Amino acid sequence: MSRPRRPATAVLAVAILTTSLAAAVPATADPVAADAQRQQAFAAAAAEFGVPETVLLGVSFLQSRWDANAGTPSVSAGFGPMHLTDVTAAPPGTHHDDGAEDARGDEARPALRPQATPADLAAPALHTVDRAAELTGVDAGTLRADPTQNIRGGAALLAANQRDLGVASANPADWYDAVARYGGTTEPAAGAAFADEVFATIQAGAERITDDGQHVRLAAQPGLTPVRRHGGGPANDPMTECPAGLGCEWIPAPYAQYGPNVGDYGNHDLSNRPERQQIKYIVIHDTEGSYATTLRLVQDPTYVSWQYTLRSADGHVAQHVQRKDVAWHAGNWYVNAKAIGLEHEGFAAQGTWVTEAMYRSSAKLVRYLARQNNIPLDRQHILGHDNVPGTIPSTVRGMHWDPGPYWDWDHYFDLMHAPFRQF
Repeated sequence: MSRPRRPATAVLAVAILTTSLAAAVPATADPVAADAQRQQAFAAAAAEFGVPETVLLGVSFLQSRWDANAGTPSVSAGFGPMHLTDVTAAPPGTHHDDGAEDARGDEARPALRPQATPADLAAPALHTVDRAAELTGVDAGTLRADPTQNIRGGAALLAANQRDLGVASANPADWYDAVARYGGTTEPAAGAAFADEVFATIQAGAERITDDGQHVRLAAQPGLTPVRRHGGGPANDPMTECPAGLGCEWIPAPYAQYGPNVGDYGNHDLSNRPERQQIKYIVIHDTEGSYATTLRLVQDPTYVSWQYTLRSADGHVAQHVQRKDVAWHAGNWYVNAKAIGLEHEGFAAQGTWVTEAMYRSSAKLVRYLARQNNIPLDRQHILGHDNVPGTIPSTVRGMHWDPGPYWDWDHYFDLMHAPFRQF
């Protein structure tokens, strides 16, 4: 007996239902897990722009440790996992221009209040988001806010660096010079120090859960030896007092008479420490201004001074005052006389995070200085500017609050291989 024929309308209904169900099934049998989307974004961007995935992961780790930071800027106006910079809204000046304190910390002379030089906000290194937008066709706002597009932007910048160098290679070892240029520096030692840190990270590997719950892993490549085609390693200037491999630059602060009065001199005091007196403290500051502005100010004899300035994008270090001399930075003469001051590029009043490159350079420098001067690595001796007391009760309210609430002291002391203890 023959089976009854199904009505045409029923066949059509079954076909429509089957098509709907098929559309509801994911296109892949192995969808990306919710916590693996950032890892996939790195893989996809690396493939799209021809950048070795390990290189892209290594550069991003030194910028943000792969964090998205909810689309908020770093203290130096960088955004996303690749720290694409956009400082058009950053204010000029430095924190030394605010408040009532005199950075020298000496009530016997009037506080110095020179006009701060406006920040040089036109430097290409401070607008890498614009270059990434040109290369990807994605608008700057999306590159700042969307982690996946931000990673694409960083990959496009690295690929452009490699093209400019005229090197075509899929071997991560051949990307050293492209990495050295990522921070936007034209100084060979600075770029080499950053690239060395990136490749040390690739060699050692890394793995962590990001701030938004993404599991990212960089497999270790201990045998990877980078090829340097454009310059040697990061040698320190012979005038600087820095650990080997940091590529420190010497940009001296002037000790000069600038007026007719005996007290019209600056911007630091000559001494002979530690023979004259012990160095007991290292003070951590944040510049509240761009790196370029900070360098101009420390070279002004009518201004104030500090021993070192650190740049955000690549952790580059410049030294201005020898440790034997007394710089004017903490607003307390007793502390200045017994301290070394480190200024870190950034706008703590606006940003919410600090680049890993700057943390690492600073940690290496502080560990070296502490060892050279027998300074304990604890929070009683490694101070924030906000920990420095006023000289008298009336000056307490005028003291500064940098490096700010987003400076990660716990992570900083981990990088120094020192136990972290609160006050």
